[in-house]
Amino acid sequence: MTVPVAVTNLLVARRLEAVPADRSTAIIRLQRAIEKLAAAQSIAQIDVEVAYITMYDATRVAVTAHMLANGYRARPIARAHEAVGDYAEAVIGSPAVAQFHALRRRRNKSEYDDLILGRADFDADLVHAQAIIDAVQTALDP
Repeated sequence: MTVPVAVTNLLVARRLEAVPADRSTAIIRLQRAIEKLAAAQSIAQIDVEVAYITMYDATRVAVTAHMLANGYRARPIARAHEAVGDYAEAVIGSPAVAQFHALRRRRNKSEYDDLILGRADFDADLVHAQAIIDAVQTALDP
């Protein structure tokens, strides 16, 4: 895989780091993301805000699976989730990844700024989350 300029920039800025590519662990991580998304759908019946956070986490875990399969990981520093989204936009071939940052911002606002997320927010963004996970799954399929 040719390294996109955006990924090179993330590496140079030390927001991502190169690691040995690990496809088998990436597949396990992707399965965790799929399970988290299913859990989010169940939780939505009880607590939409917790479900939204879980849904966002599922997308983040899926993207990190893609990263690991290609030999990258976000460094454990401030704005790590933002770097994951920047990677997704640069590498994953799906229009849905453009929504990753919007999901991340809504999740942050719900946790830190008391934004109230409703069922309509969850349902609308669930479509994007599923599409992101599907795109990662397609990319990791042999």
